[in-house]
Amino acid sequence: MNRKLFPYLSLAMLLVGSLLLLFGSSRPIALWIDGVQIINESRAFTVNQALQDAGIIPSELDSISPAPGQWLGWYGAIKVDRARQTELWIDPQQFPFQITTTERLPANILADAKIKLYPGDLVLWNGSPIDPLQPLGSAEFYSLQYISASPLRLQQEQRSFTASGAGTLGDLLFANNIPLSTADQVTASLNDPVSNIETVSVRQAAPLQILVNNGEMNTFAAASTVGDALAQAGVPLQGLDYSLPEASAPLPKDGRVRVVHVNEEIILKQDTIPFEKEFVAAPELALDQVSPLTSGEYGVQVSRERVRYEDGQETDRQTEAEWTAKAPVAQQLGYGTNIDVQTTSTADGTIEYWRAVDVWATSYSPCRSAADRCYYGTAYGIPVEKGVIGVSGAWFSWMAGQRVYVPGYGYGIIADTGGISGNWIDLGYSDDDYEPWSQNVTMYFLTPIPESIPWTLP
Repeated sequence: MNRKLFPYLSLAMLLVGSLLLLFGSSRPIALWIDGVQIINESRAFTVNQALQDAGIIPSELDSISPAPGQWLGWYGAIKVDRARQTELWIDPQQFPFQITTTERLPANILADAKIKLYPGDLVLWNGSPIDPLQPLGSAEFYSLQYISASPLRLQQEQRSFTASGAGTLGDLLFANNIPLSTADQVTASLNDPVSNIETVSVRQAAPLQILVNNGEMNTFAAASTVGDALAQAGVPLQGLDYSLPEASAPLPKDGRVRVVHVNEEIILKQDTIPFEKEFVAAPELALDQVSPLTSGEYGVQVSRERVRYEDGQETDRQTEAEWTAKAPVAQQLGYGTNIDVQTTSTADGTIEYWRAVDVWATSYSPCRSAADRCYYGTAYGIPVEKGVIGVSGAWFSWMAGQRVYVPGYGYGIIADTGGISGNWIDLGYSDDDYEPWSQNVTMYFLTPIPESIPWTLP
């Protein structure tokens, strides 16, 4: 052997031995499979061999780094992103289409499908909103839904603007910093998709103080009128109830509203109708005697009254109708028509009379008649003197000229009237022989009986 080649042969043998030692010994290989690290011991020289040793069979669509045929060093590291079948829903009314990709960022997956994301667009993963710029978690299958932003006109009390967004109305309001309370009023459901709404009005609740039932109720209401605010607060006006301000008025600036509860009741009121007295001739009774023949019956008058109460206090009462429920029945009184001529002894002798009446007797003379001057004549046309008797106008109309006898006074003739009534007589005198009278006495009507007499004295 050529001694000059010996050093080179020794070096080559050493190198071959080192290589045999290197590739004949197993070493750790770091495998990153879909972001999950696996450490595997392998004697593989290439990426393909290392993957086979780990039991991983990539597909042609998987992303492998380093390339499958590349040699590995002593401490090798391999990254494998396996292709996943992804379902993309673009229009919920249509069928989805399928793509297979190794991308994990939703934005890139959509870009592969020729879909560009714009502000307000919404991406859902398995029905839940996700950030399209954050990688998806590990899964065997992806289902993504893309919802493009829709313009929506928002009207909020005194201002209005247009906002774009996807998802539900609640998501859009939240994204536009429009906080809502349970008392706020929105013209659409917060769960409605924005794509189904063109215009929505938001009225935020204002403080409301309701004075009701002698107490206070503090709440919030989102309404344009007092009536709507009360309904939202659970205090709707019912029946005859009213509010101050009235229900159709806008909410007052101070938020104070008074509710007046009104109720009405109908009352049937009964009143007694007195019965009348009906006089009928009774030949069996003596003159000036009165005796009841039948009993009278009271009637019943009914009235219907409407009574109004406000907060429990009566404020009005009106009679709406009246009617007679039962008519009264008159009492029949029999008056005597049997004239019995009688006689009686007096200081002036025996007299014959056909009627005797108890009266109250006073006296007068021409200048003692309680007038402003002296009156010497009478209504009958004779002078005022003893024997002239004055009676009431009702008696004078039928008694004028009749002869009577008054015990203690004597005979007289009914010849004057004025200033007295009922069973009151005035005994006449001249001014020279005047005697004062003021007492009860019986006046006798002397025969003959006149042709026309009243059966009952007025």
